[in-house]
Order: sequence, then structure tokens, then C-alpha cells
Amino acid sequence: MDWDALLIGLLSCGAVRGAYTLLDARLRVHARAYATLKPHKQKYVVKNIIKAMYLAVLLAVAVPLVLVPIARDGRWHSARIRRFGMLYVSNDAVGLACVPRLPTTTRIHHCVTICLVVAAMAIDFQTSDVGQAMLVYTVASAAAYVVNLHLAARWLLRDTETLRKTAAVIYATCCAVSWTWHLHWAWHRALRLPHLVYLGLLTAIVRDDLVLMRWLAR
Repeated sequence: MDWDALLIGLLSCGAVRGAYTLLDARLRVHARAYATLKPHKQKYVVKNIIKAMYLAVLLAVAVPLVLVPIARDGRWHSARIRRFGMLYVSNDAVGLACVPRLPTTTRIHHCVTICLVVAAMAIDFQTSDVGQAMLVYTVASAAAYVVNLHLAARWLLRDTETLRKTAAVIYATCCAVSWTWHLHWAWHRALRLPHLVYLGLLTAIVRDDLVLMRWLAR
């Protein structure tokens, strides 16, 4: 068990929760539309703005530190991956704890993601094909951070149509790449219990992806 990564995750949860308070105060002063929203909608807006910014920064840092070594040398830095995983999931954990009335599919999505990342604390990514598949899905999800930006902006701005279309294209592309990779991955393996458990849990995430994709394409 990677206790250092778990500690980093807890510290990140604290930082994200603190960012909720700071951003809420700023939006109350500078965004008129925000002040008219009900409290649970305000928290939803704050959650998605912070997640969008967090994932954008996290992805930019993960590319040279995690993805380039994999592509160039075939080296999966387990410790780095576990830490990035905890940073990624800290947004979901805080969202579950602090944002009421989240859609059921979203809550299930967040719960499954948290469980998978916690399980990854004991995984050697260099040798675990399940762990490697988890990283692929996580990276694809992080690359669609503009979706979270749109989920927040639609409550603050009058015209978000261009942003919605952009988010829809990026989200569909990220999901298509991830799903295609996973189908190829599953087809070329003798599936054992860990693979089946992972794929079973993944269906809950895919279901939420489909719900969001249909909404973006409306």
C-alpha cells in the first residue's frame, strides 16, 4: 500500500475544499448570475470550475512525467502514477462530500473511480495490465476537462453554444479512443477475475459517460 500517495490524496482533498471557499467568494463578487443560483447549484458550478482547472494542470504535468516515459521507454512509474491518481480522484471525493443533488449516475461514477484509485495503491503498473488499463481511462477522462468547464459556464454565461459543441467533440473523441483501446485490450487477453471485476466496474463509468455525451449532443 502506497501510504505516501494516500497522504497526498488527503492533502489534495483539503486543498480542493479550500479552493471551493475561495472561488465561491470570488464568484459572489464578480459573477451576477452566480448570486442568483440556489446553493446546491453554486456548489455544482464551483466543483466543475475547480475540476476543469485541476485536470488541465494535472494532465500537463503528467504528460512529461508519466506518459512520455511509457511511450519512449516502456517504463511505467508506479509511484508517480499512484500519486497522480490520488490527485485526480480528490476532486471526485470532495464533490461527493460537498455537492448535494448530484445526478445518481455521477455519484456512482465518482464512487467507482475512488474505489479503483484506492485499489491502485497496491498495484505495480509495470506488470499489471489492469492497472495500465486504469491509467488509459484516467488519462482519457482528464483530457476532456473542457466538459467540466462547460458544465459550470452554462450557469454563468448567456451563450455557451460554442463551448458546448467543443466539449461534445472533445468528449466523444476521448471516449471513443478510450473505449476502442479497452475493447482491443480485452479481446487480446485471457480474461481472469481481476479483468472481469475491472470491466464490470467500468460499465458504471461508461453509463455516466453515455448520459453526459447524449446531453452534450442535444
